[in-house]
Order: sequence, then C-alpha cells, then structure tokens
Amino acid sequence: FESPHLFMILYICKMGLTKSEGCTFILVVFFVYPGSVLSSAFLPNKLGFVRCYSVKRRWQTIRRNYDIFTSHSNSISFLHQPNNTIESHSKSNGFWHQPKNTIESSLHSPPPDHILELIREQSYRGGFEPARDFRQCAKIVNGSIPLDLVGTLAINCPGRIRVGARMLGHWFDGDGYLVTLSLDGNSKEANVNGRYVRTSRFKAQEDKNMEKEAVKNVEPPLAFSGAWTKAGMGKWWENFIRIPENPANTATIWLPPLQLSSDVLRSPRLFALCEGGHPIEIDPISLDVLNGEQPFQSSPKSSKQQIAASYFSAHFSQDPNTNNIYNHGYILDPSPFSTPRINLMKFSPEGFLLHQKQSYMPYNTFVHDATISQNFYLYFVMPYTVPSGIDLIPFILGKEPLGGGMRWRGAPSIGNEGHGDGLKSYLHVHSKNNLSLDWKVEMPNPVSVYHIVDAFEEKRDQELHLKVRVAELFSDPPADRTKLEKQFANQYAVPSGERLHAKLREYTFLLCANGSGNLLASKDISSGQSSSEYKVGSVACEYPITNQVGTENRLRYVWINTLSPPKINPNGDEKLSDWFDGVQKVDLNFGELSSQIISFGEGTYCGPPYFVPKRRLSGYSPTEHDEDDGYIVIFLYRSERHSSDVAILDSKTMRNLCMMELDFHIPYSFHGEFLPDFVISK
Repeated sequence: FESPHLFMILYICKMGLTKSEGCTFILVVFFVYPGSVLSSAFLPNKLGFVRCYSVKRRWQTIRRNYDIFTSHSNSISFLHQPNNTIESHSKSNGFWHQPKNTIESSLHSPPPDHILELIREQSYRGGFEPARDFRQCAKIVNGSIPLDLVGTLAINCPGRIRVGARMLGHWFDGDGYLVTLSLDGNSKEANVNGRYVRTSRFKAQEDKNMEKEAVKNVEPPLAFSGAWTKAGMGKWWENFIRIPENPANTATIWLPPLQLSSDVLRSPRLFALCEGGHPIEIDPISLDVLNGEQPFQSSPKSSKQQIAASYFSAHFSQDPNTNNIYNHGYILDPSPFSTPRINLMKFSPEGFLLHQKQSYMPYNTFVHDATISQNFYLYFVMPYTVPSGIDLIPFILGKEPLGGGMRWRGAPSIGNEGHGDGLKSYLHVHSKNNLSLDWKVEMPNPVSVYHIVDAFEEKRDQELHLKVRVAELFSDPPADRTKLEKQFANQYAVPSGERLHAKLREYTFLLCANGSGNLLASKDISSGQSSSEYKVGSVACEYPITNQVGTENRLRYVWINTLSPPKINPNGDEKLSDWFDGVQKVDLNFGELSSQIISFGEGTYCGPPYFVPKRRLSGYSPTEHDEDDGYIVIFLYRSERHSSDVAILDSKTMRNLCMMELDFHIPYSFHGEFLPDFVISK
C-alpha cells in the first residue's frame, strides 16, 4: 500500500471448517495499476462482495472479514472514486436484515416495526437508534495507537430520540449520552465508557419504568418535556406552563482540577453542555453526575461575586494566548415588553467568570456558534426566531412545544419573492476585552449557519477587514431553515436524496473606525480533488474542526465531515450517500491540494472528526508548529454490524493509523474535547 504505482490487494479467508473436514484457505490477489481500466472499472464494481465456494458457505464470515480489510486499509480512498458503481448485494446480509425476532433479542430497545422498515431502506438510520450504557477495552484490529497520543476524548450526543415507539420532537431533544475514549499510546490500550447523562428528565423517565414498559410498538407517555417535545401523551393539561428540561446532549468541556488543599487535587473537571440549560458536572471516571445544573460563577477569591446571567452555549472559544474562555447565552424573557438580549461571558482558564455583558439583539433567536479572532468575539444573528410575547401563549397553554413556535422569517433573497417576512441577518462583532458590541453589520441576504470555521483580521491600507469562514446551509432558492428543522424532527423519515447540507463559504467584511461596517465580498470554498472534478464545497459538509482560532496567523486547514464521491446506480444515475460517510482535510488556500475524501467501506457512516493537535501532547517541541500536525479521531457506525469502530488518522497525510472495534454502537455525535495526559484505565 506504500507504492504509488502499484496496489496489491491480498484477501485471505479462512472458511472455518471442522478439523475432520480440514481447513480451506482462499487466496485472492489483484495487481492493479492506478489509472488503468482495471483500476477504474473492475475494483469499485467487483470488490463489493467476494464470492467464495467450499463445502460450507460462510457468507457472513466472508463479508465481515472483507469489511475489516477494506476499512483498515491505509489506501481506502481509491476504492471510492466518482465512477464507483452501486452493487445490489444480498439483503440477507447485515444486522438489520436478520429476522425480526433475532434483532429484538439482541437489542435492549428494539425499533418498532415502521422504524425497522425505514432502517432497512436506508441503513444509516440505524445510527440514530438508542444507545446503551457500556464500558469496554476497545479491540485494536489494525495498526496501533500512536506513541505520543495519550489522553481522553469526551464527546456528547443524543443517546435516544425515541422511547419505545414514541418519537421525541427533534434530534436536539434526545437524552444526552457521554462517551469517553481514553487513549494510551504507551500501553497501546484504548478504554471506552458510554453512559447516559443522568439528568432530572432522564431519571424521571427511568423512575417511572417507562422505558421497560414501553413495548416496541407502543407510544408511552413521557415524564419530561423538551424544547420540541411535549410531556405525557402530549395533552395540553400535561404541558400547561411546563418549562423544557435540559437534555445535556450537545458538547463537553474539560476544566482544570480545583485545588482542595495544598497537596490534594481532584481529577480534571468534565461538564456536559447544551444551550438549553446550565452546565452539568460529570465524574470523568464513572460518568455519574456530580452536580446538577449549575451556572458558572466568579472565583471565591474575587472581590466581586457574580453568577452567569444566562445559559452556557455548547460552543465556547478559548484564546490561544491567554487561555481565557469566551461564550454566550440567549436570555429568554417571556415579557411582551422585553427587548431581546444575549449575554456575553469571559471566563478564566479555570472556568471562573471574569466578566459578562448583555447586548441587545434585533429579534429573539438562539445563537448556536460563535468564534474569536485576534481581538474580537463574533457570531451571526439569523432570523430563525424564538416565540416571545403573545406568540408564547400556545406554548404556555400547553398547545405546542416551545420549538413549535420557532419560525424562519428571513427576507427573500435578491430576485426571489414570497420567502420570509423581511427580517435581516447580521454579524455582531464584540471586543474580547470588555465584550462591548463594536460592530453590527447587516447582511444583504439571509444566512443560516450552525457552525463557524474561523475568523481573521487583516489590515489593508488603513482599513480593517474581517474574514469569516462558515459551514452555511444552502438551498436553491433561497436559504430557508424550515426544511432542515423538519428533517431534524424525524431523522428516520428523510426521503433519499432530499437531505439538506451545508457548504464552506467565506465572507469578507469592512469594519470602519466609526462603528459602521459592510459586507465586501463572499465566495464558496471548493476543495478539488486531483483525480476528478468532484468538489466537496459544491456538495456537502458539516462539523468543521480546525487546529486553533484566534491566532496571529490565518488558518490554512479545516477537517470536515462530507459525502464520498457519488456512486452510479444500475440505471446510470449518480447517487450520493444520504448521510455523512467520509472525512476530508480541506486546504483553504489551495483547494486543489485538499486530501481525497476518505471513506470506510459500504454501509459505514462517520461521526464528526475530532482533531488532536500535537502541540498539546507531551514531548512536542515548541519549534515544530505545523498547523496540520496531529491526529483525527472518528467514531464510525458500521450498519452491517450495528456497532461502532474508532479510526485514528494522521491529520497531515490522512493516512489510517489505527482501527479499533467496539461491541456496541454509539449514536451520531455532536461535539467533544480532548484532554491530554489524562488516562482512564480499564
């Protein structure tokens, strides 16, 4: 696999016959020159299923061994070129195509019949199924953990979005599920712990034993309400003046241990985050809840005691120079006479509140993500509005959940009529020093952005330019969040080929000294592949991750989830995956130098890439400062087995370094953070 001119595929399958029958080995060897007819035509089409015949046919063994082989190859991407053809392999293979009673006996919460049928139509949907608590030592099946990769990654996700046959109202309403992946390159061990966050809502559901009583085809009442989900059986009297409860399902943050005495230290502190509530402290070893929802506050030694005046968003930014932490929280005020506000906060590296400042908003809306540049803290204000004033009456009376009143109210794009009712999008730019709002820049067209890549300030001829790169929802025409949110409301039911995605875009703003500003330019960022015209910027991406924002040098690289190049149906039509099944390193300066899209085999889907920079690892020389030095850690969903693997890639070369196999599946996750040098033993 190291040769640039010759690929050799070696596949050995032991049929597993009894001793009396002897052993049969089948050796299949292909010598393929890249670029040849055989490479482009035969490999993608014919290697989907290796057919081996013997006294006994062990189809599942063959398929499993082949999946492991293709998944763990360091030259994965050549199997998935744009001219790949979709093979119609037997539906008798794979976890979800077993008999129903077999599936039900192996799951603690088997899907109801209609959801099972939806999963069988599109296997990626199995990744949304409820998780279960587990702890195990991961099995390394290919490669090894890099020697300097020592620490623990903590990620968060919606662990269940249904209780029995009762669907929750939105993906974002799912019960929080934390996973810690503890990596020790010295001992070559990886220990994984997955556990639901024992929030008050989760415990209330468990205390009533509703999960156990929920027959798979029965919709049980819920013991909690969410932002998009009504409690009980959804009756108005069950939801009258009922406040949504924090699912704690979006992100994590590590904070240094608190010093209890001169010689006693606690373990590092781990918190589960969601902008729908305050942080929840978690024991990093057991993943038990140590403290319920509690707002961060100032240091006990501070002369001015204060408590965070808002929730703590799932997306925080840490300044690379001071290590101070910046975040924000929306202030929900039900008064019809209140003015929409957001709370900006600055914290010490230990998590103590240093300063907070409230800032007016043009309308009521949540801000999911923000970022920092050298001197500023900034975010987009988008017209996906939260109900307020008299619009809250249906929610207060229990007629609809809070999220049911959220509306896209964006102004129509230029040349398009009939979309939205005229609200504009804005960029708000705050000082990192005192958190004051220094610029409010109106966007000419509405934007819908969940995640920001980075921001960078440039001075040009006495002018200050601010360049912001984002993963922006695109639809034609125009930007409209409504359809995306409907898809998030039921991830099982999104029709094939209709899922909305984001694309990488860059905005350049002029910030004037008098406080005025305007948009100078905008453009798509495409990451071309040398082998084809396929560009991820024009197809799909999400969960952009970088080395570090707020540095004195502009970032060049971003790692993203994306879709593998389109495959060709038997009728000749191109077909993209319906869920993220690839990861790519994008060169933001020279798109043609971006990596190929790395995918992991048919029926395998990707969680977000998590970047571990080498600069944070022990023994790393400060003179080595390549931005892309590090590792990418990805959780993979293997739909054929309904379980997860963990892949470790070299973030510079995107070479597969290690593949680890888990016994259970981990639902598609949101965000996480890596803590170096903290290892949880088995």
